[in-house]
Amino acid sequence: MESYRILLTNSQIEYLSHQPENGMGYQIVDLTLKSGDVLMKKVVLNCSFLQLDDQEQLNVEDIIKIELHRD
Repeated sequence: MESYRILLTNSQIEYLSHQPENGMGYQIVDLTLKSGDVLMKKVVLNCSFLQLDDQEQLNVEDIIKIELHRD
């Protein structure tokens, strides 16, 4: 399965830069979208790049909330 990355907004990057990492250079996040959908357990690299599967068509403008995933 192919994947791609999108650059988060400055405010999203700023928020994530103050949150703990799940591992070296990455965080696991949940995303709330304008559509009301929630994408769970997505990887963000270096507080900046959201990694998505190629079948997930998403623009950064679609994200209304980003938060660390909690088990």
